[in-house]
Amino acid sequence: MSAPRETLSSLRQLLAERFPVGTTTSAASLATGVPAIDEALGGLPAGAVSEIVCATPSCGGQLLLGALLRAVRRERGRVALVDAGDSFDPQSWPDDWLRHVVWARCPDAATALRATDILARDANFQLVALDLRLADAKELRRTPAPFWYRLQRAVEAGGLVLAVFTPFMTVPSARVRLELNRPHPFAALADPREALAHALAPQVQRQRMNATRAG
Repeated sequence: MSAPRETLSSLRQLLAERFPVGTTTSAASLATGVPAIDEALGGLPAGAVSEIVCATPSCGGQLLLGALLRAVRRERGRVALVDAGDSFDPQSWPDDWLRHVVWARCPDAATALRATDILARDANFQLVALDLRLADAKELRRTPAPFWYRLQRAVEAGGLVLAVFTPFMTVPSARVRLELNRPHPFAALADPREALAHALAPQVQRQRMNATRAG
């Protein structure tokens, strides 16, 4: 997705006017509020790509996404949510968690990837969340590896957190890779979401100390 420079400048100005935030300090990571992640990793690393593999249906990907929205709201940062399947339901979350969210609704993975490439370079955001869980598997596999390393370089320069939710291992440049593979039983729908998110126990599949670059 290409956009004229003046269009991007206007978007940044609009974000600053509509979503004012206080002065924030840079942090090495974003605490998620999920003990299994924060205790093992210290949160999701800033200036890096983290991949969350949602290997089974109802495994908690939406819960973790909600936890991230809440965590950034708590720090009064901004979130760009790139929704590849146009599946996010804002009415299912508290309004206060969404006050600083820019929701990019995309019809397919290709559009979502191009949108992420732009948003990952925007210093307005503390977190960019790319939701590819419903993306076409063939389309994801066709994504060139250099694209992911270009994203890594972009977020490394800007210091933001990029969380990519995928249905299978997809992102070669990920510094952290977590896997959610335990489906919640139907009865869990009666439990509070915050309690379910607090109990998430993703497996750490990768944890690199430094960003990895192509070549």
